[in-house]
Amino acid sequence: MQVISLLSLIEAGEESEVRDYLSSFSCSLNSGVENFLKNQPIENEKRGMTRTFIIIDEENNNDIIGYFTLMNKQFEFAEGVSKSVRQKIAFNKHALSVSTILIAQLGRADQYKGIIPGSEILRLALENCKIVYRTIGMRIVCVEYEPIDKIEKFYLNNSFKFLQKNPNGLRLAFLRLS
Repeated sequence: MQVISLLSLIEAGEESEVRDYLSSFSCSLNSGVENFLKNQPIENEKRGMTRTFIIIDEENNNDIIGYFTLMNKQFEFAEGVSKSVRQKIAFNKHALSVSTILIAQLGRADQYKGIIPGSEILRLALENCKIVYRTIGMRIVCVEYEPIDKIEKFYLNNSFKFLQKNPNGLRLAFLRLS
């Protein structure tokens, strides 16, 4: 298992070959995760909006095991977020917003369900977040997700803490890197 940046694939090869490679990814449980990898990451990479990382199976024809996408995103605190939580996250109890590393996408291919746990893909994403933290000092990692119990349990069981419901209807959870 190896993590490679999509940007390095784009720089090393033909864009059409990269698109063909990404189109091999299948995630029937979440069409949004599948569609993102097939249709959006190359343009987002070129514009510098996100960085996507592909997890490959070196022993199985470099099949895509999963992927994650990171970006910098600022979130405004909802009214109900306490001063103590604002202090913990933004280091200012009067903060109105916080800049974060957002794990914007996280997905595993259907063929690796039961073989590679989602927590392993999340761990690899968090390793990259730690590199960002050590490089530029951004300590808070967030995830936005649909209000689905299984998804919420996944993040809460992996050390994230629920923060708020966002105006877009998605839930926001955070993890503070140390």
